[in-house]
Amino acid sequence: MQTDQERRNSCAGKLSVSQKVANDHGYQYSYWLVQGADPKGGRVRKKFKDEGKARAFKNEKETEFLNVHRRTRHVTTTLTLDQLDEAEACAKRLGDRYTLTQCVDYFFGHYREVDFKISLSDAIVAFRGDLEGQVRERSLVQLKSTLGQFEKFVENPFLHELSTQDVMRFLKGLRSRDGVNQAGKKTWNNYRADLHLFFEWSADKQRRWVAANPVVDVPRMQVQNGQVEILTRQTARALMNHVATFKDGKYARYFGLALFAGIRPGGELEKLAQHLELINLATGVIHITPAVSKTGKKREIKIHENLYEWLTKYPGEIFPTNCDRELKAIRKKFGLTHDVLRHTFISMHIGAFKSFADAALESGNSERIIKDHYLNTSSFEEAVDFWEIAPEEAGRKVIYLAV
Repeated sequence: MQTDQERRNSCAGKLSVSQKVANDHGYQYSYWLVQGADPKGGRVRKKFKDEGKARAFKNEKETEFLNVHRRTRHVTTTLTLDQLDEAEACAKRLGDRYTLTQCVDYFFGHYREVDFKISLSDAIVAFRGDLEGQVRERSLVQLKSTLGQFEKFVENPFLHELSTQDVMRFLKGLRSRDGVNQAGKKTWNNYRADLHLFFEWSADKQRRWVAANPVVDVPRMQVQNGQVEILTRQTARALMNHVATFKDGKYARYFGLALFAGIRPGGELEKLAQHLELINLATGVIHITPAVSKTGKKREIKIHENLYEWLTKYPGEIFPTNCDRELKAIRKKFGLTHDVLRHTFISMHIGAFKSFADAALESGNSERIIKDHYLNTSSFEEAVDFWEIAPEEAGRKVIYLAV
């Protein structure tokens, strides 16, 4: 004898049509009822006034049930069981958003196989070698540290095997100096920038060692910057007086250009030193070409009168031979951080000349950056005094009035 469950299973997918009579608030009427169960044993029940529509619904549903049954249990395919399992898993992940065909078409339209395979360590060696002589030594040291840590973290796979997730895991694993807490947002951004530079170089069409840069999709952290650090006019004057007397002023040009022209003391000054013709004393303009500029954008810097005095009185090299140790000692003596000279230039520029546009053009920053970070960081009196700092023998006094 069949159980209730067995009876339901044997009837699954079968429907019946029967005429019924109903009483509703004293009124009697007849209707046609379609009822039964779907292939999963679920109940199907629907009323119709017309017998033809009822039987048409029954036939339509039974055909649908039959197709579903065949589709899930009696499909002929050349796929292996593993391939079928993978296809079903992918279809479930896609849901109603995309079809498998759309995804395959997109993949073939965007993915490109790398030209050849190279290990991460070999790619890093080639990258560092290519940068030698193009970026300052300080940047090379930082890149070596970042890439060395990343290579150790991912255990030196083939370059093309690395993904955005690998970069994210590495950055999330960075720790602060205490070795416990997660590193700050600025550290995240600095390491991200180093990795982005490396992978962008590797993806260049000259190499195509990776199909795409995996760092592109790694987010940059939003850092709330405080007020910029600048030199006081007294410190700036003491600095320039010191370099004027130190070894016959051999570093006066370096500090003069960094402080009174805002030229970045690393890569920009190093590149400018190889093209001294860009310092045009006759026209009073320093031409920062795209090849010299850190941002790759051209800008022109006005040679103010005090800077003109420094450049004409001390016409030597910007970077004298074997200058690294002595430059480091001078910077240490006056507590100069990496960008403090440039920050001071921009602050004193806006403080004395009161022009966001001019300050932005000469510094290579946007007016928004100038307003957000440098406005009112120095007084008009202090800024005017700053632009009077000139070699003592020049005997000139430069006075600027507010506009």
